[in-house]
Amino acid sequence: MNTKKILIVVPDGTGIKNYLFSQILPYLNQNKTEVLVYHALSDDAILEVENLHGITLNKIKMLPYKETFIQKFFRESICYARLLHNKKMENNDTILNNWRPQKKGIVKQLFYKLVERFGFRLSKDYSKILKCEHSYQKALEKSIGEEKAFLKEFQPDVVFCTHQRAITAIPLFKAAEVLGVKTIGAIYSWDNLVKARLSVRTQDYVVWSNHMKNELLKYYPEISASNIYITGTPQFQLYNRAQIQSKELFFESHGLDLNKFTVCFSGDDVLTSPHDPKYLEHLAENINVSQLDKKVQILFRRCPADTSGRYDEVVNKYKDVIVPVAPKWSNSKENWTQLFPYIEDIDLLANICKHSDLVINVGSTMAHDFAIYDRPAAYINYDAIQDDTWSVDTIYRFQHFRSMPNKDVVFWINSKTDYLSVIEKSMANKGSNAKEWLDVINANDIDSAQVISNLLLN
Repeated sequence: MNTKKILIVVPDGTGIKNYLFSQILPYLNQNKTEVLVYHALSDDAILEVENLHGITLNKIKMLPYKETFIQKFFRESICYARLLHNKKMENNDTILNNWRPQKKGIVKQLFYKLVERFGFRLSKDYSKILKCEHSYQKALEKSIGEEKAFLKEFQPDVVFCTHQRAITAIPLFKAAEVLGVKTIGAIYSWDNLVKARLSVRTQDYVVWSNHMKNELLKYYPEISASNIYITGTPQFQLYNRAQIQSKELFFESHGLDLNKFTVCFSGDDVLTSPHDPKYLEHLAENINVSQLDKKVQILFRRCPADTSGRYDEVVNKYKDVIVPVAPKWSNSKENWTQLFPYIEDIDLLANICKHSDLVINVGSTMAHDFAIYDRPAAYINYDAIQDDTWSVDTIYRFQHFRSMPNKDVVFWINSKTDYLSVIEKSMANKGSNAKEWLDVINANDIDSAQVISNLLLN
């Protein structure tokens, strides 16, 4: 029997945790496959994967891709048209918040003016979007010569992409389509589909849940249901293999007080929550003024992609209450796509979720991480600062929050004075209602890595 050849495409650091850290590679190796990782990762990232699994990866750097003018024009026009289409279909203006092109300079301003005019015309009739998609796919055929040569040399049986919006992966998958090679694409996250960035088109798709499958069919009705597979996500499955320390050891190693109720304040990135330090300050201030600092402590975990020092002043001001526990991620301020978690961060985050009593943030997926360990979450739902360019109200009108089965899956902090009452509620009612929400967005009863591996093998 011939050895099956599998090409795994990892166009940026986001694919490392969910796919390369998972049991997919070990499962494939057990089946005597030849796996080649086609990637744009740093040497440190590759070494982290190899050390985790005790293997030497068969790997090759991705070929560079520079879009032609017409390719970019079509791609951006289609995205804008789809966002307008989705906005109308869902009656949700916040969907257009996903349109944030860089318009610096007169040339880019003119380019995106043309894109928006053309995209607006396309959005009036979905068949026009599909017609433009066809033109875009034809235009791509002019940029796949090297990719075709590469695929002919390796001759993979299947090509798998870890992120559907990676522009750099587009020509390889177009080349695979032209050559008749089977392709499978992962929809990276539960909130991605409405954002109209399905850049990498594949024969089949893997999604987290039935909810995501329905979304894919709604926003891309040209895709057949028979080409969509519900696999769950390895993202949460990683916790099953995490090294959980005793609470005593974990608290001691991070300078936390074992006798205090522990609130994890989980930071967001600057774009999602620009006034996050002010929320952290409000939380710490409430604890201090009420003298709950004798009973409550804040474990502060910043967003791994936020390498700024914007929280430093607050952390120093309330150092008797706030205990920062830094994520164990690579640090690349120059290129965020090169950021990746070290495997120790999986263990760190698992222990934070396991040993904290409550997580507070602005609409973060951390509510789901804490639900894995039956810990409650609270969402901040007020504006800390008057800002004409940002409001928390916009955050919770984002389309993916409509997947909430009810509003009680999290606690709500609706004003600066609500922190203490929410802490008291979580003290009295331990456990997470967010598990009900997690069951909507993810098929938690599936061995995701095994199912994805089987798809690649069959």
